[in-house]
Amino acid sequence: IDLKSLQAELGSARLSFARAERLVQLLGVEPGAVTPFGLINRTAAEVRVVLEKTMLEAPLLNYHPLDNGATTAIAPDGLLAFIRACGHEPRIMAL
Repeated sequence: IDLKSLQAELGSARLSFARAERLVQLLGVEPGAVTPFGLINRTAAEVRVVLEKTMLEAPLLNYHPLDNGATTAIAPDGLLAFIRACGHEPRIMAL
């Protein structure tokens, strides 16, 4: 992903990958276990959700359930419902 182009399209400050401490603070997950399910730990506006458009065309999406020792599957509609139930409106973009 071209982070400079993405930050311009989002109208965001500089984008970068989060440090381990920030992942734990914001989503309650460790590096290597980042997952949309971490949104259950954070409803604050400082987390913005951006999803890849073509990803949502798959019948099932696979993510870690807050720990990288397992994987679980969810339908795209279920993922969107979960994200919204956590207080976030995801931005869907072709990346």
